[in-house]
Amino acid sequence: VTFGVLMALTAVLAGSAHRLQPDAGFEKLIPLAHTYMKTFKQYEKAFGGANLISLALIRTDGKEIYDEHFLDTLKKVTDEVFFLPGVDRSRVASLFTPGVRYIEIVEGGFAGGDVIPRNYAPSPEMFDSIRRNVAASGVIGRLVSNDQHGALVVAELLEHDPVTGEKLDYRKVSAALEDIRRKYSDQGIGIHIIGFAKIVGDVTDASMEVIGFFVAALVLTLLLLWVFCGSIRLSLLPLFAAITAVIWELGLLRACGYGLDPFAILVPFLILSIGVSHGVQYINGWGNEVAENGRDSFEASRETFRRLFIPGTVAIVTNVIGFATLAFIQIEIVQEMAINAALGMLAVIVTNKVMLPIVLTWVKLEDVAEFRRRQQRRRDLADRVCAWLAGFATPGRAVPTMVVAALAFGWAVKEYPHLRIGDTQVGVPELRPDSRYNNDSITIMQNFFIGVDQLKVIAETRPMGCIDRDAMETIDRYSWHMQNTPGVAYAASLPQFARFLQQGLSEGSPKWLVLPRNSAALAETTRSVPSTAGLKNPDCSAMPVLLYTYDHRAETISRIVDATKAFNEANKDSGVNFALAAGNVGVMAATNEEIKRTELIVIVWVHLTLLIFVWLSFRSIASVVCIITPLVLCSLLTYGGMATIGIGMKSATLPVAAFGVGIGVDAGIYIWSVVSQYLERGLPLRDAYREALRTTGKAALFTSLSLIVAVFTWLFSDLQFQKDMGALLLFMFTTNLFGALLLLPALATLLVKPAGNADTQA
Repeated sequence: VTFGVLMALTAVLAGSAHRLQPDAGFEKLIPLAHTYMKTFKQYEKAFGGANLISLALIRTDGKEIYDEHFLDTLKKVTDEVFFLPGVDRSRVASLFTPGVRYIEIVEGGFAGGDVIPRNYAPSPEMFDSIRRNVAASGVIGRLVSNDQHGALVVAELLEHDPVTGEKLDYRKVSAALEDIRRKYSDQGIGIHIIGFAKIVGDVTDASMEVIGFFVAALVLTLLLLWVFCGSIRLSLLPLFAAITAVIWELGLLRACGYGLDPFAILVPFLILSIGVSHGVQYINGWGNEVAENGRDSFEASRETFRRLFIPGTVAIVTNVIGFATLAFIQIEIVQEMAINAALGMLAVIVTNKVMLPIVLTWVKLEDVAEFRRRQQRRRDLADRVCAWLAGFATPGRAVPTMVVAALAFGWAVKEYPHLRIGDTQVGVPELRPDSRYNNDSITIMQNFFIGVDQLKVIAETRPMGCIDRDAMETIDRYSWHMQNTPGVAYAASLPQFARFLQQGLSEGSPKWLVLPRNSAALAETTRSVPSTAGLKNPDCSAMPVLLYTYDHRAETISRIVDATKAFNEANKDSGVNFALAAGNVGVMAATNEEIKRTELIVIVWVHLTLLIFVWLSFRSIASVVCIITPLVLCSLLTYGGMATIGIGMKSATLPVAAFGVGIGVDAGIYIWSVVSQYLERGLPLRDAYREALRTTGKAALFTSLSLIVAVFTWLFSDLQFQKDMGALLLFMFTTNLFGALLLLPALATLLVKPAGNADTQA
């Protein structure tokens, strides 16, 4: 009856999982509680958000943009972008949008207008006029490439439709952008596209490859299970139990109102891995009961359940609580990953601790004698390995093992300060360096001063601050200071335009390229700059300084943020507060600081949670030290490895580091549960450890090897994110394996007295 109810629930949840949709969102990546993001949300309506897309049309035939073919294509692309779903139509910019104007000094004063006149009609005279207007407008490097062989269309996306309130589907936006690329690219013009929507689209497209690796992992795991169990039927049981856990996870996720974010698509694989790990322990225990103790299927399953239910459930519950600590990170995508993983772990309890034991009671072996012979052959082979590994529970091998562990600890501590918080490469780390997106990003940066990497620093002052000479002079000095800060490609601010207009009002004399000294003159220069330019709000109490950066690497962002804070501190009596920050680089800066603030807290809480549950389970200092110490060392080595191979600590990698700890604790708990039982019976430590290896340790070794083999395939992925996570998990699985099999018994030799009492420690 219980199994029937659970299967009915599985069918319902499978239907729910089938309706699960990809769910990406720009604001999910934002730590909204951070100070920077409060500034971002405060001024979002006035100065726009950070969710930008950029389309660069670049001539490939070596010509300039001033001809009918290019300008006609640029106009059509601008119109297409204008009507894309989710685009804020008031924040679309290209040479063909009305807000892009030029101002020039003429004999009678100023002349100005749209860069491309509204009566545009292709002709040589019109092209010459547009060329002059572009030169007078200051858009070279911003909307026109430095060599005038390309032009840019920039737009801002809204997270929700202002009419229907529906959430923006980034996959549709990405597909529409690709349609524009296919439609208007030709032999003379290449189109390059960057922006968050395009990243989501490319990652989502690559998710089919992730599914392929998921299937490869299933096949490899099945083959290894067949070798381990000696029976295709037995090898299918833990695999089906793990797949059922994934179905429950995805179904529960959908039932809770969530979708599956493309950046969290690796969580189901981790749940599958953990499910296989616990399932193998049951199959291994059941097989030992049948082969060694002569029990029938029902009795073997019941005895295995009695022996493994408590340590297995403790391991899973500690994982759930450990993953819950990710809620400390005030970023929605991270919290969603924690919920996803917690639901998956709860599903593993049901499928592996309830459903699998029930199924095992029904398994009928066709030839029990042959099964026992196969088990004996495997046991004989495994006994030789177990006897060798048991030597690490003696001082002769334990001391060198701990010396190596101490050296590894020293190396990890030395490398930890080099761990970067944030991105470590110029392009998007989720995609390969040679991907189309990253190549597009490089092309745009080479041809324009601006891309999508923009930091908006809000200069806050009293109302009508734009006619306060002291305030404007402070903002101007800050703009100049940041323009000369490494990493900043271009800085734009209201005082820059005011100085330019002042020069124009003085017949273009270079000596008048300064800010006017009185309020009336300042008012005359600043009122010509419309609020739609994004350089001031209506009452001039906030004036953004726009900083376009060369890249969004962690050190670039940190350098610019530190320079801003230092300048603000040095000029705190000026009446101007430089508030960080808006723009996508502002979002990254806030995210990096949130990760830096919480990453140690998360890892410490994960280990502390494990420590508490290990103590409650075994009530022994030896158990705590022997199980937790290898996990702590693994975490430190992971951090050192990330610093060495250049993987930054971010909202995508921190949860994986925490999940890896959760996976690693399973082997230690299973092994120590058996070791402690034999120690209580009076066996010496070496014999107790050998017996543990012959039972649960053998399964733990197999599980770790199967995980390592499956994750190794990720290193060949075209998705850089999957490749990096594969390298990270491969490293963690390997170190966890060595920690559980080698360091755990070595530590036990110091803590367990020769008498063998489990509750008597040195």
